[in-house]
Amino acid sequence: MSINRKLFNETKSYFCDYDCNPYEMEQFLFHCQSFEERREKASDIIKDIMGIHGKEKLYRHVVELAKVEYGIRELQPWVRDHVVHALISFILGIYLNEKFLNLISEIHVDEFQWKLAGLFHDIGYPLEIANYVLNPYSNKINEIKRELNVTSEDIVIKVVPVGLERLTNNRNSFDLIQNRINEWELEINVEDEYNQMIKSGDICHGMISSLTLLYVIDLMYQKYNPERKYSDTYGISEKINWNQTYFESDVVSACSAIYIHNLPERCFENAKIDRSKAPVAFLLKLSDCLQDWERPKHDFDGFPGTVFDINLNNDQLILHADISDERKEKIKDEILSSLVAHDVRIY
Repeated sequence: MSINRKLFNETKSYFCDYDCNPYEMEQFLFHCQSFEERREKASDIIKDIMGIHGKEKLYRHVVELAKVEYGIRELQPWVRDHVVHALISFILGIYLNEKFLNLISEIHVDEFQWKLAGLFHDIGYPLEIANYVLNPYSNKINEIKRELNVTSEDIVIKVVPVGLERLTNNRNSFDLIQNRINEWELEINVEDEYNQMIKSGDICHGMISSLTLLYVIDLMYQKYNPERKYSDTYGISEKINWNQTYFESDVVSACSAIYIHNLPERCFENAKIDRSKAPVAFLLKLSDCLQDWERPKHDFDGFPGTVFDINLNNDQLILHADISDERKEKIKDEILSSLVAHDVRIY
């Protein structure tokens, strides 16, 4: 049995809690005739999921991401899909949240937090990919210089976002995320990590995804709750509650989880992500690491779902993967270097 079938069977009874349509999820997982059709289906499903909360405009980021990635795959063959991945890892996260965290650890991530973190944790990839595209250009110029034996400084072309951290009302994303990171008892300096990223010229899609999501949702709150009232506040649709409490609890938590999900191992040397303190960050990192099937790139269709299985046994989460030992060790190392997760096994 494919791991996708296992996940679908185990999570379909929870789909309504996450505003998912079981029929559409089944079509996405099992009945798309091509990967392009599957990617389009994924973006439609994400739109529908977020439409319940009036955040449907956010799905456009994922659609644009799909277009950018598709357009540069021939230029950058190592680039993997992140649109289908977002939805499959989201489904995996529902399984982990309901079956692993809730039943075994008695911890449960808020459904809305998981929708934000699970579905939008990679929307910053276009900037990271753009950096990859620019590097060969500057490298070629520097090669020509060396061939001509001319001494001068190397050319460097960087992608530098400007103003993405600046929110309305003179608030700053770094401050909001840092406060949440401190509450989670992690030893990470949010702004320092960002500045190091800019200095190095290597874009971290996790940081960019986090800042982008927080920036856009802050704009929406500014439109519908400009006074930032900590009370029920409705816009045009009475279904959408723009209470500032939800922004500071759910939105900031989800964006903080996204911010740290792709940070290097050194950031967690002194303090790893603990599910009891940072449940949404734990869930995002674990789901992102484990979802390693059906992620095609140039000349490789990705590992099929049939070589993976997932189970709970003796209060342990076990992922069976019929892939190379080297690949399994990489997944293990990525998990154990950042998470307190000794009850997670990869075989």
